[in-house]
Amino acid sequence: MISVEEVPNMPHINEGNDVGEIIVDVIRKNNIKIIQDDVLCVASKVISIAENNIVNLNDIEPSPLAMSIHKDLQRKDPRVIQLIIDASGDPSGSRLDLDTNHISAWLPNGMRLTSAGIDKLNKDNVALIPKNADQSAHKIAKIVMNKLGVRIGVLITDSDGRVEKSASTQIAIGLHGVPALRISESTDSDGKVSRSEESYCDLLAASAALIMGQRGTNKPVVKISGLDYEYDTNSKIIDSLSRVPDNYIPMPHLDTES
Repeated sequence: MISVEEVPNMPHINEGNDVGEIIVDVIRKNNIKIIQDDVLCVASKVISIAENNIVNLNDIEPSPLAMSIHKDLQRKDPRVIQLIIDASGDPSGSRLDLDTNHISAWLPNGMRLTSAGIDKLNKDNVALIPKNADQSAHKIAKIVMNKLGVRIGVLITDSDGRVEKSASTQIAIGLHGVPALRISESTDSDGKVSRSEESYCDLLAASAALIMGQRGTNKPVVKISGLDYEYDTNSKIIDSLSRVPDNYIPMPHLDTES
C-alpha cells in the first residue's frame, strides 16, 4: 500500500543549514520508520534558503522591459520580473511566457517554471530555485543512507502553474534514485505494441503537495512509502523533459554509496 505522510516537526531552515543532516535528526527524534526505497520529497524553497540562493530585492534595478511587463502584470513586483528575465538567460525577454496574470520562463536547464521558480520570502527577499536540484537531492540521499543505513529516493519539488489554470500544482525539479519517467507497454489483439510514458517524478511531487500545502504550512518534507520502482542513481530531472537545451552539460555519475 502506498502511503504519503509528513516528516513532522521540521525546524525552520536557515542559511547554511545542512538539510540532509536536519532530516536525519528529525527522523531519529520522532522515531520515523524509513524503509528501503522510500522517497523523500523536499520543498525547493528550503534547499534554496540552506544553499544561500537568496536575493535582496533592494539590490535589483528593473530594466525598461521589466517595467513594461509590470504595467500589464501589476501584481508582480517589477524587481521580481527582472529576476525572472535574468533567470531565463535572455535579456530580450524572448524566453518568457506572458498572459493575463501569468508569467513563466524557459530556463537554461530546459524547464519552464512559473515565475522562474522564484519564491518571495518577505517584502525584501526572494529565493531563487536551487542551482543544481539533482545535486541537492543526491546530497540528501547520501547523508540519509550514510546515517541511517537505508537507501532512499529524493525529489526536490516546486509549485508550478499552467496559464489556463487558476491555481498551482507541484512538480519535481530535481531527483536522485527515482526514475523520471514510468514507461508501460501494452499489446492489442493484432499484436501491435503501444508504449506510453508518464512523468513519474511529477506524479509523486503532486502527491506530496497534498501534505505539504503552500506557503506558511512549514511541512517541507514528505515521505512516500510503498512504491514499486527500479532505483536508478543515474536518473536525472532532464530525463523527464521533451527537449534538451543545446548547452546542457550532463552531471557525472553519482554513486550514493561513496
